[in-house]
Amino acid sequence: MSGWSTLQLTEFFSAITRAGTVSTTARLAVQRATEATDAEVAAVICGDEVPASVGLGRAPSPSQFTSLGPGCDETTFPGAGTMHVTVHILDRDAPSADRLIVARADEPFAAEERQMLQGMARVLGLALRSLRTLETERQLRLAQEREALARLELVEALERRERLLETLLRVQRSAGQQPLAEVLDMITSGAAGLLDGVTVALVLRDAVASVSGTPREGLTFAADRAVTAGAPITCGDLEAAPVHINGDVAGALVIATAGAPSSAVPLPVTGALSGAVSASGVVSLPGAVSSSGAVVRPGAASPSGVGAGVRDAERRDVLAAFAEQASLALTGAHTLAAVHEAQHDPLTRLPNRALFLQRVEETITDGAAALLYLDLDLFKQVNDTLGHAAGDELLRAVAGRLRAAVRDTDMPARLGGDEFAVLLDPLTYRDQARDIAQRVIDAIAQPYDIAGRTVHTRASVGVAYSGGRSAERLLEEADLAMYRAKKTRKGTYQEFEPEMRLELPQVC
Repeated sequence: MSGWSTLQLTEFFSAITRAGTVSTTARLAVQRATEATDAEVAAVICGDEVPASVGLGRAPSPSQFTSLGPGCDETTFPGAGTMHVTVHILDRDAPSADRLIVARADEPFAAEERQMLQGMARVLGLALRSLRTLETERQLRLAQEREALARLELVEALERRERLLETLLRVQRSAGQQPLAEVLDMITSGAAGLLDGVTVALVLRDAVASVSGTPREGLTFAADRAVTAGAPITCGDLEAAPVHINGDVAGALVIATAGAPSSAVPLPVTGALSGAVSASGVVSLPGAVSSSGAVVRPGAASPSGVGAGVRDAERRDVLAAFAEQASLALTGAHTLAAVHEAQHDPLTRLPNRALFLQRVEETITDGAAALLYLDLDLFKQVNDTLGHAAGDELLRAVAGRLRAAVRDTDMPARLGGDEFAVLLDPLTYRDQARDIAQRVIDAIAQPYDIAGRTVHTRASVGVAYSGGRSAERLLEEADLAMYRAKKTRKGTYQEFEPEMRLELPQVC
């Protein structure tokens, strides 16, 4: 029996050390113990748990083994009757009395069997201690890994938040100082960068987009690439406007559909919904039209439309922050547009009389300047023969030539009717005002193609120089000089002289 026992222990040790878990090890132990002793019942008890057993059903109650300890020779199991039993402590150094219990009905256990089972119990105890140590280390390692991952996510979230604040600060500094198109482009590129390249689109209603001053037929907001909302196309059962980037169709903006993607953040401007910022590249705007504008930042979006490492809540926070900046920029643009409309002539887009006089008043106190007062000759004949629409077209053409004939530092304006003025500032040499006046006369005298007809007009120009006079006084002097030019020789210029005040202006 001793040789047999030694062989069984060697095989048992080899098998038990290859088991990977507590339950597998315990199950192997009870199987080998019953086979070695022809027993009907065996169980491994670990504290208040029974990780493995045979002969007592699939899940015997731990209370059946509570009273069984070393030295117990006989016990009664429910359903199995009275049986001979042997109990062996697995690890005498452990605080819990983990035990191997083996029982059979026909005969008591011999001393050699008890010795063999005690050896099995010791090997099992060592294996379970090792497995528990490894499990503790694994759990500790997993906890450390989770803590490290949480710390890394926190650091990355803080870095993204810092990048968000820096980007928003750059946008805020640019608002009001750069063109609206560049600000909107900065907003979409900043959002796309923070969302790991997910496509970001800024979709606007036509009424909002028009404040950029870009023609409605081809709204372009991106500063570094051509992004245009084209004519409507049919996309399934949706009406959409294609988005072109460098001539290639890169996506579609939904114009009329029910619902909107969850990634879209509404964009209010002065209290009304005027658009949306979307991280999916497609967004629904009920009531929008095909001339809506869009800034689109393409990227390798994941199937869910979320950038890697960016949670939904964080993504929406980023979109909301940039939507707020876009709203502020567009609201500011609306305000600037309203101010611009109030201070500019709606026909020629030149400054009107009020803005011109304000600028003259600010300029003449700082240094030498001059004022040109222009009146068109033959304008009434164009209105009478070709109609007022042709007359308006002629006025717009004259305004364009006037802008081209003066310097960037000068300010042309329409005072009303066919009367224009130019503030010349600064004057850098003696006869500069005369030279510019003649250049304006020559430019306006060139023929025009109006309503399919060749039209001619001339400009009579009065020149007045600042010198402590008020803006109204200077304008009056330039007006008197212009009337002298019309009276003496139309299509020429005259400089103001004090004796002109003695003459009554002659209406032509």
